[in-house]
Amino acid sequence: MKKNGFLTFIFACIPGAGQMYYGYMQRGLSIAMMLMLCVMAATVIQPLLFLCLVIWMYSFFDTYDLIRHMAAGEPKEDSLLVPGNYEEIKKLLPQHNKLIGWGLVGIGVWALYDTFISNWLYTLLCNLVGNGYAYDIITGIPNVVIAALLIFAGVKLLGLHPETKHGDDELPPYPHE
Repeated sequence: MKKNGFLTFIFACIPGAGQMYYGYMQRGLSIAMMLMLCVMAATVIQPLLFLCLVIWMYSFFDTYDLIRHMAAGEPKEDSLLVPGNYEEIKKLLPQHNKLIGWGLVGIGVWALYDTFISNWLYTLLCNLVGNGYAYDIITGIPNVVIAALLIFAGVKLLGLHPETKHGDDELPPYPHE
């Protein structure tokens, strides 16, 4: 199925349209819906705009990956990219369930802070230290918390944390012959 290269590029720039141009209707629709949900969520939580960019990039490169697979004679299946139930999601990322859970908790805490706590804290700090300092403190708290979490995660990933030794968990020495 030979398609126009210019139209392929134009449609690939529109999330989901490139997939639909090549007949992958479910796949294209799921990408378009994910982007639409992400844009709506980004109106409340601005950092999610970065996720919108990631979805756009995925859609663009997925279009060309579909073309490559079709040219090789092994086309991908047209299915929704978003799994339909919790068990399907769990199968996709079994080892990262905790990471996703903590990420969702973090986004929720940030949204609560941004919506409720920062306004209350700003009013309190204005009465204690004045307007200028209160604004700096309120806007700085999320940055400090994120920076501390990133440093903590980096230290853990680099293995710079102290090792804990448990006498019962160690293997006995290798018996010599």
